[in-house]
Amino acid sequence: MTEITILYDNRASGELRPGWGFSALIRTDGATTLLDTGADKMVLEHNARHLGINLESVAALALSHDHCDHIGAISSVLHQGLHLYVPQSFARRFERVRKSGISLHDVKSPTNIIPGVRSIGQMGRDIPEQALLVDGVDGPVLLTGCAHMGIGRLVQQATELAGASMSLVIGGLHLFDHKPDDIERVVTQLVDLGVQRVGACHCTGDKALVALHEALGDGFVDVSVGSRIQI
Repeated sequence: MTEITILYDNRASGELRPGWGFSALIRTDGATTLLDTGADKMVLEHNARHLGINLESVAALALSHDHCDHIGAISSVLHQGLHLYVPQSFARRFERVRKSGISLHDVKSPTNIIPGVRSIGQMGRDIPEQALLVDGVDGPVLLTGCAHMGIGRLVQQATELAGASMSLVIGGLHLFDHKPDDIERVVTQLVDLGVQRVGACHCTGDKALVALHEALGDGFVDVSVGSRIQI
């Protein structure tokens, strides 16, 4: 079974540390894939240690977009043999990593990363971004960093690629600066697209979290640093 672990988020409890940003680890039977790294390497490394995760064992790292709260701690993850998947719009910034034995993949169209995990391709014009589509027992899962171009667009693209509605959407939905009417419209769109569960965090915002909880009921998944979701 595949498991997703939140490594970096605005919220944390106990000995885990919060930070503005996002990072999530996808663990399958074959390998591990990390989406984003968060902003602060000290926070990422601390949380990884406490969760028993060796960052040097990560097989693939996918960067959703080029904002510092998603790529700032990248040096903690880079190691020889790593496969780095970057949206084509800013992949050139990372050309130098090839000298360290890292395989750089510039992503424009849907791309397989490891069995059961693929990028839905680069989307958005102002802030190009990718999200990950993960196979789950109950259906496909979408893992998103920020969804700057709109979570509805990402879900629609993922649904078309998978040929099925999303059983779960996890990550930042970038609704923290939206007006209540806009939030309600987005929530309705997700429901209409057949999304069964949502584990929203990072840049989603408190008002949107409340709206999602009201709309989805038991389909709302409360996630923060340390959350482990089996899919």
